[in-house]
Amino acid sequence: MSFSYEVKEELANLPSKICCSRAELAAFIRMAGTIQIQGGRKKRILLQIQTIHAPTARRVYKLLKKNIATPERIAVKRNNFLKDKSMYVISVDANECKEFLEEAGIIPVQKGRINPDLIKKKCCKKAYLRGAFLGSGSISNPKGPYHMEFVTQDKESAQLLLKLIEDFGLKANITERKNNYMVYLKNGDHIADMLGIMGAHTSLLKYEDIRVLKEMRNSINRIVNCETANINKTIDASVRQSESINYLKKTKKFSELPDNLKQIAELRLKHPDLSLKELGQMLDPVLGKSGVSYRLKKIEKIADKLQSMEGE
Repeated sequence: MSFSYEVKEELANLPSKICCSRAELAAFIRMAGTIQIQGGRKKRILLQIQTIHAPTARRVYKLLKKNIATPERIAVKRNNFLKDKSMYVISVDANECKEFLEEAGIIPVQKGRINPDLIKKKCCKKAYLRGAFLGSGSISNPKGPYHMEFVTQDKESAQLLLKLIEDFGLKANITERKNNYMVYLKNGDHIADMLGIMGAHTSLLKYEDIRVLKEMRNSINRIVNCETANINKTIDASVRQSESINYLKKTKKFSELPDNLKQIAELRLKHPDLSLKELGQMLDPVLGKSGVSYRLKKIEKIADKLQSMEGE
């Protein structure tokens, strides 16, 4: 079971007030509903709502029955795109819900228009977002990249959805994809807030648990990588410095070095694994990291100069 399915299952079982149920139903119809004309001479106009999510299909049936009319039937069809899942099609006579469809801005076609009273209350705005998610939304598993999206049929509906999301102080974007418009969120904190706004509190806790573990793992990896890089850097420098010191000893030039350089050179040979700071603390008087670095670099420069002269 995907994380997106779990979120929808939780949302599909939430209680809903009358005002909120109408806003949620309006969003669902806008996202997943179509008007169909059937029959020959006696044509019938049907509102059909489709979903592959069984708990959502049951919720839509209840919302229709509660707010408009009892749906004629729920048909189960084969899904050509997702062969392992069924498509649930809820049908209701469009004439019986004409008033509601006008209020929701479905008929006559008013792209992106909706009766402001339907989403006037804050709770109703939340319900509209919940209905939109149940109708065409999805969320990725938080173990991977953070992503939540709503797919709309027209740009105006996407802009309406975007405005509602921004009303809660969240950041979302719109992009066009395959003749549809997608409203999406990428910020992990904002996606978590959206789950809470829609009422998916159990899913929110799971989402946050996974995020915490993920961030902790990433933090540990960063620390380990940083420590590994520092260790490698220390080892490389130590090897280079030791080679310079041994070269000076080999060429009998070591004895000509000043005492302060001889002192740090002997310490480096005895303790090749110590950091500059640790070497400095072994000196008397104690020398800082920059001071140790300066002396060792001076030794390297002397060795490099002798080597270049020898090469000539």
